[in-house]
Amino acid sequence: MHVKINWTLLDDEVHSLWDASFCLYAYLHPRQNLPLYIGKSDYSTVSGRLRGRHKAQLFRDIRREFSIDKIRFLQGELLLEEGRRRSSALLADVESLLISCLQPYGNKSATQSRISRPGLRVICRGDWPFKHKVFYDE
Repeated sequence: MHVKINWTLLDDEVHSLWDASFCLYAYLHPRQNLPLYIGKSDYSTVSGRLRGRHKAQLFRDIRREFSIDKIRFLQGELLLEEGRRRSSALLADVESLLISCLQPYGNKSATQSRISRPGLRVICRGDWPFKHKVFYDE
């Protein structure tokens, strides 16, 4: 199964994709191509996933660890092969594959072990800032 993700930089607070759901999102270092966190938004919006005690702690940890006050935000829209259906399980598998490969600072789950989906191929495009754009689940 091939999944393309079209990543869009959310460069202002009124971008319409802050209200997107059933997608991925990423927090990036403002000056370095460093992933800080990758998450999924299946039952909430991207902006809704910014809130909560766990995210407040994550942002405090990031500020302390990297001495930064701002973070770049990306939203990732999943584009599936014709005939494929979106599901929370697929969204979680794509998220965990990216976390496993990129090892973002703020992600603790899926960094050591994860449930794989053999044959899954994820292609990141659009505003994806990393050289590594294709990820395979074997």
